[in-house]
Amino acid sequence: MTVSTFAKAAFGLVVFSGACLADSPAPKVPEEVYAPLKMEEGTWDAEVTFYKDNKPTDTAKGVQVNRLLENGHWIVNEFRIPATEKFPAYEGHGVWGYDPVAKTYVDTWVDTNDVAVRTDYGYWNAKENTMIWSSKQSDGQGHFVDYRMTEEFKGDTRIFTFYQLGIVKPVEHTLVRIVFTKRKA
Repeated sequence: MTVSTFAKAAFGLVVFSGACLADSPAPKVPEEVYAPLKMEEGTWDAEVTFYKDNKPTDTAKGVQVNRLLENGHWIVNEFRIPATEKFPAYEGHGVWGYDPVAKTYVDTWVDTNDVAVRTDYGYWNAKENTMIWSSKQSDGQGHFVDYRMTEEFKGDTRIFTFYQLGIVKPVEHTLVRIVFTKRKA
């Protein structure tokens, strides 16, 4: 078989595979999977506490606006903290939802503090109304750092805690705790 014939055969296989996948029905997902997204929708005032060595060091205030896409399966987060005398302005954007192919929650986040896109994978604990996220992100110096996030839903209050896991021992070090209060519509 010549290279040209092989290339044509490989291309045909890729096109055929894509056509078969396009005709496959979307996986059925129970509606309750989207409950945490609906709980997070809306405009939230944020009380932010920063930590160093697991001790609170500074605070800030911000606003997060969360908008569901029309199908209710994905949510867009926009989070802003205005500049203060101590800190420059912060802005973060995320999109998350339940990925029926990966069979887990997936979040993609970018902000003015990170050197790279962060992808989080999550688990919804319905009994405790808590989302648990984990991610691994480059620190820009050749190391990958593990993070954990928890988001507790308590009616019109959400508590989001962001942890870094130690590199030598996987001990949680609190970095940020945000108490969100939902604005009345």
